[in-house]
Amino acid sequence: MVRSQPTPPKRSSDSEDWVAELLGRAAFSVLNAAAVLGWWAIRYPLWSLPALACGFAALRFGWPAGLAAMCLWGVLLFTWRLHSPDSFDRLLVWPVIVRWRRWWVYQRRWAKILALHGLTTPLDDDVVVPVLRSTKIGRSVDVLGVRLNPGQAPTDWQKQSDALAHAFGALAVTVRCPKPGWVRLTVTHHDRLARGWRLPTPREKIDLTAVPVGVREDGPLWQLRILGRHILIAGATGAGKGSVIWAILAGLAPAIRNRVVSVRTVDPKGGMELGGGAPLFDAFAHDAGEGMLSVLRDAATVLAERANRLRGHTRLHTPTAGDPLILLIIDEAATLTTYITDRKVRAEVEQLLGLILSQGRAVGVSVVAAVQDPSKDVIGMRQLFPVRVGMRLTEASQVAMVLGQGARDRGARCDEIPDSLPGIGYVAEDGSAELIRVRAFEVTDADVEWLAATYRPRPVNGDAQSGDRS
Repeated sequence: MVRSQPTPPKRSSDSEDWVAELLGRAAFSVLNAAAVLGWWAIRYPLWSLPALACGFAALRFGWPAGLAAMCLWGVLLFTWRLHSPDSFDRLLVWPVIVRWRRWWVYQRRWAKILALHGLTTPLDDDVVVPVLRSTKIGRSVDVLGVRLNPGQAPTDWQKQSDALAHAFGALAVTVRCPKPGWVRLTVTHHDRLARGWRLPTPREKIDLTAVPVGVREDGPLWQLRILGRHILIAGATGAGKGSVIWAILAGLAPAIRNRVVSVRTVDPKGGMELGGGAPLFDAFAHDAGEGMLSVLRDAATVLAERANRLRGHTRLHTPTAGDPLILLIIDEAATLTTYITDRKVRAEVEQLLGLILSQGRAVGVSVVAAVQDPSKDVIGMRQLFPVRVGMRLTEASQVAMVLGQGARDRGARCDEIPDSLPGIGYVAEDGSAELIRVRAFEVTDADVEWLAATYRPRPVNGDAQSGDRS
């Protein structure tokens, strides 16, 4: 009788595969974590090198040495932060915040957010997600560059701008199209303009193509080109139009003192807004009568004389002390174009103003005009102003009247600027589709008094003494 041999137990291939898969995943996780840590160590050596030094001290000399090294590094950090907070933030803290915010707010949830807002494209059994090509993290504004899917248009994103702002936890999202097939999302997460900005001491060296008048939402100074430009400022009562005018005058103050810029003003409201700076002006009309006509006639005369003299020699006048830039400031343009009851005077005003606006820029006669009501009946010549500033307005329809069609859809919500934030507005310039949110410097009565006393134009023959700012 042949006995049957016992059958050896079978090895479980399923169990082996499971263990191998688990080990493989663990090894991949370890390698991935090591790669991430190595990358962060290379990117942020001010964090990684001290950590490595503390770890080496602990392994080589024991944990008391490692703890002592860590305490020493903490003291050095505290001393650095105390004595040089700007460099501490710029070199140590801000790079980490940038990296974290880029991943946590945008990259981590990008596909999900776009899908929830209908900005992805289904294709067969797949979903095509617009590619986030660039992410620039700022202190108050982030700028995202996005490559559109075929079939998408910037308007699809503009319609979702408010919803995207909530998804990103931001105050606002503005959508612009820098070139075909791309959109640029400007994500405002902190309002840099919520606090007022004091007027700085004017720079002695003036660049008439970049006069600082305030701050921009995205960080740099707000600078206006005065030479070869006309500027229209529109806003309701208390919106801060006067702040923009006075900031322009402050930025030009050294040039006014040196007679490179000659300011002529029309303040038909009795001189209430501009009267404090009368010593800065070569002409000051504070009514809507003969004085105002005299200022306009004189500017038109200078325009004609320069056109005849410069014709064939240059395309843009170069201001000098003997041949200055004429800056004509009109505080309330509606008084000149609508509210004058004398038809003859009004016709002459419209003719002179139209001549100056259409022909004055090349010959060095620039206009800065403020208006409260931007309707067509009030100022029909607003298209002759290459630079337009829309401040707080009372109606949504007025945004297009000042900044152009579609400006409000592109983020210029002038009608939503609160009364508590005077000086805030949006800037549009011919030749650029970009709308810039800005705030003018705060100019107090004391600033106006100081400017008038310090920068009054020097006499034609001789220099005047200038005071020091207190």
